[in-house]
Amino acid sequence: MHSGEVWKRVCERARSENGNMLCVSSAPGRVDFLNTHQDYKMLPVVPAAIERRTFVACSKLDRLGVIRVTSLTLEREGVESKDVFPTDEAELMEGKWFGNYFRSIHRLISDRYGRIEPGLAIYVDSEVPVASGLASSAALHVSLAAMYSSLLKLGLNSMQLAELAYEAEHNTMGIPCGRLDQYAAAYGGIIRLDFEPSISVEEFDGSGILFIVADSGVRHSTAEIHPVRQSELNAAVKMLREASPPEPLLKMLQGNYESVKWRALREEDLKDFLSVLPSKLSDRIVFTLRMQSSTEMALQILKYRVTVKSGLEKLGLKPVEDWLEALGEIVNLQHVLLRDFYEVSHPKLEDMRDAALESGAIGVKISGAGMGGSLLAIVRSLSEAPRVEEAFRKAGAQSVFATSVGSGVSATLV
Repeated sequence: MHSGEVWKRVCERARSENGNMLCVSSAPGRVDFLNTHQDYKMLPVVPAAIERRTFVACSKLDRLGVIRVTSLTLEREGVESKDVFPTDEAELMEGKWFGNYFRSIHRLISDRYGRIEPGLAIYVDSEVPVASGLASSAALHVSLAAMYSSLLKLGLNSMQLAELAYEAEHNTMGIPCGRLDQYAAAYGGIIRLDFEPSISVEEFDGSGILFIVADSGVRHSTAEIHPVRQSELNAAVKMLREASPPEPLLKMLQGNYESVKWRALREEDLKDFLSVLPSKLSDRIVFTLRMQSSTEMALQILKYRVTVKSGLEKLGLKPVEDWLEALGEIVNLQHVLLRDFYEVSHPKLEDMRDAALESGAIGVKISGAGMGGSLLAIVRSLSEAPRVEEAFRKAGAQSVFATSVGSGVSATLV
């Protein structure tokens, strides 16, 4: 299925049932490209938007004061696909009701920008696989935020749309998410999303990069992963403080995992003190430092499209000439860190990864929290993609697709 087909289908449905279409919007899914598992430590993260998108079309209802929602995606699956709620009382339903995604953003927009008077029929369809670690919910929320911004002529920019989508999911729906997914959907491309001293976004050129995304079909909740790793980090930091490091180091290690000065810490400075930690706790610290340093090197390569051989050697990597090969080397390093130092891989992921590397992928890593979900692979060219895709399938991938780096959210009044 291609974006043009989905766009056409959702628009045709809006026109055929109501005839008075007002707006169409869309936003991309994303892969978790670099510095995975670092945002909750207030370190920068690097998502990349994919070409697969979620589309929203809306038309005006003759009936005032009512929002009617139809999910064409759920309709095809034969499950509950419609929701209706009043414009002035978008209360959330209990449980995992799909309509809460629409209700939450509607309520937030209404509270902040004023009551929405006309009745609306909203239709949604998506190419972004659900529950595959590709941020399908953020693509929906950002698409909806852009739709309302266009309808109400709010003129919201990418950061404002991302924040609205984040507030709807995190604050209104109570889902413990970070901002990674929403910002990736709003900005598109490849971005460096940082949180200190305040939220900032640096955009990078994603041309020349082709990903293969492979869903393992293995499901594991991030709610089961994050709290455990966060607790381990807190224990490690506490033990490091108790090891009586020099005052400058001690100052960097104050507080919990969120407030540690990770950017200022150097592995060589901690070497003597890491030895007092149990190996698992030491690994969690080493993971954090090496992921951060390798991410900064990868971004330099991405920005200038040149290889820094001395930097690669410092990371223990081959000093390759080609910038894309160098990026692949760092992607592989980050997977090894996720597998061996953070222990969030899975046997099926490893089988799939081995198959992809043997078939010619230059870098393959976990995308998302891990212990299941998806892998992303970088390939040299479109001609090599089918071979890597087939290798993933033979290794048991549930779904596989190739994608260039996608564009950000868009909305058009009709």
